[in-house]
Amino acid sequence: MKKRKGSLVIMLAGVLLVLTACSGNKEAASPETPDGAKQGSQASAKDPFGKYESPVTLNIGYSIPDGIKWPEGELVDNEYTKLYEEKFNIKFKHAFEVPSAGYEQKVNLLISSNDIPDVLLVNEAQYKLLAESDMLEDLTKVYEDYASPTLKKLYGDFGPEFMRKVTYNNKLLALPSTVPARDNDSVVWIRRDWLKNVNMELPDVITMADLEKAAKAFIENDPDQNGKKDTYGIQSTSNFVTNSMAYNSLDLLFAANQSFPKIWRKDASGNIVYGSLQPETKQALANIRDLYAKGLIDKEFGTIKPEQFTKDIYAGKAGIVFGQSYAPIAFPDSVKNDPKTDWNAHILVASDGKYYSRQPNPLGKVIAIKKGVKNPEAVVKVVNLMAEMDNRKQGAPAVYTNKTGFTWTVRPIQVQIRERSTFSDRIKNLQATAAGTYKREDLPPNDIDIFDNYKKGYEALKAQPSAWAFVIYMFNGGKVVLSPLTMEVYNEYYGITKGMETKWANLTKLENEAFMRIIIGDKPLDYFETFVDEWKKQGGDQITKEVAEEIKRLSGK
Repeated sequence: MKKRKGSLVIMLAGVLLVLTACSGNKEAASPETPDGAKQGSQASAKDPFGKYESPVTLNIGYSIPDGIKWPEGELVDNEYTKLYEEKFNIKFKHAFEVPSAGYEQKVNLLISSNDIPDVLLVNEAQYKLLAESDMLEDLTKVYEDYASPTLKKLYGDFGPEFMRKVTYNNKLLALPSTVPARDNDSVVWIRRDWLKNVNMELPDVITMADLEKAAKAFIENDPDQNGKKDTYGIQSTSNFVTNSMAYNSLDLLFAANQSFPKIWRKDASGNIVYGSLQPETKQALANIRDLYAKGLIDKEFGTIKPEQFTKDIYAGKAGIVFGQSYAPIAFPDSVKNDPKTDWNAHILVASDGKYYSRQPNPLGKVIAIKKGVKNPEAVVKVVNLMAEMDNRKQGAPAVYTNKTGFTWTVRPIQVQIRERSTFSDRIKNLQATAAGTYKREDLPPNDIDIFDNYKKGYEALKAQPSAWAFVIYMFNGGKVVLSPLTMEVYNEYYGITKGMETKWANLTKLENEAFMRIIIGDKPLDYFETFVDEWKKQGGDQITKEVAEEIKRLSGK
């Protein structure tokens, strides 16, 4: 066993490097449960929603939710836990509770010590390590027998390669959570009251020239009217370029140049290439470099930590924010601190008039089940119900109907199981209700609350910042989600190859430093070619081949 643990620690170290860069049931629930042998009387044979005659208890790792302050005791005894007990006679016990910031490290330690709980949420790299270490239950037959028609169709609609991501040696070893399309669309949030103060108007769809003009005016023309030159144009953080769309990153500026760094793409010949090495990325760097040289991008952006991006928003010194359609949820108190604040969402398009939106990995957190758990189908049953609830299926139970926010984070299994179109359908129905073409009573209870708040008007909601944030998210930020200008851009490969385990951290550092030095003028633009050559020599070419092979495997070819 010591030899096995030692190899796990070595493998986990490689994973950490990557992560820093970028049957009818008569059995017991779990051998680790003290009274496990007495648990789990027979449920209806192979019924996806069958109830156990006696309790089944599962131990699960738990991340303390961010964003919503829950009353004491609510994390272990809440509307979700009561629902699962009532419907299935399934109970969850927290094997551990850690803040979300420390969850990943906690899971890594448990994997390295071969001591995981019955159920655990893991990322793709952690799943791969667990699978290779033979620590996961084979769910192939359990899934076939107990997954509901809704769940099977939902997973199937993401394409055949989706379930292959949680299949190892032809065995289904986990259940995936899902991220629907358009859930990460990013917009330029601009203070409309500031535009008015500098005598500017902008359409909802803007170009790079529009953005540059607004940034210049916000720096030079005293948009907050305090008589001081103390406001910013374009801001960012040390996390200025990502593989998706991050808060106050410069990702939107790259996308406006049809550049997609940090993701894998197919070139015109169908070959797999890394987006950061392409000519469009050099052109994007040239344009961003020009904005920086003109003083339109905050000179100190490289020193700002990502979690500090709201600092100047709350202080009333930032009037341009790059962020997702739901970004206002991260800065609701901006309207509390200054009731004149009036944010509007703008779509930043490329020279061809299209908005290029990098889409998130459809595979969210992975639901891993420990090898030897006696009731693996219990997890499948709960996930079946989650799929019904998350997609607002007819007859699905409703919980926390009096709360607005991400209440699903208090579930025992803290993920969502959403259909590919769930998010855009939700936005569409809310906006159709506002237009009078969809019935208010046909909305789910939480969305009825959002719609009723919308009817009050943005100004009236500023006294309720959290309600204001959700309304402006759905009805203002939602414009980009439904825009016909949007071109969805997917990463061809979201996983981790063998070469990445040892080389990706260094390659990422090389890339980030090269991009930063080019932008701030520390290196000439042509240094881009030097970066490309070094990236290839230091393992990039090898990894590109591995990615191409893995894509071929996942496609079933």
